[in-house]
Amino acid sequence: MKRSLTREERLKNLSDIKNLFASGKKVSVPGAKLVYSGNNLGYSRFMVTLIRKYGNSVQRNRAKRVAREVYRLNKDRLKPGFDLAIILFPSADFYSARENQILGLLKKARLCSGMGE
Repeated sequence: MKRSLTREERLKNLSDIKNLFASGKKVSVPGAKLVYSGNNLGYSRFMVTLIRKYGNSVQRNRAKRVAREVYRLNKDRLKPGFDLAIILFPSADFYSARENQILGLLKKARLCSGMGE
């Protein structure tokens, strides 16, 4: 599997996003929430969003960049065929803190394979 986050792996279509938030399952940990549902594709699609009052533009961009990097480096551990939306709340935007949050969400949703489920 490619380590990059390809164009087809990004969840961009507005109707797909609306369907995900309307009918997806939700899990949360302190600082982040995951909405997910099956997509009947051979690969997973991913997006990051923030709550409305999340700092200034520098903080928002860093939070999204760190979350995308965590996903990109760990996507080979995920089960394929899901649409994923991660909602971030203000918290420490360090790689290790976000990695613990995102991997915790994925474990809670049972979307990880080979991570000691």
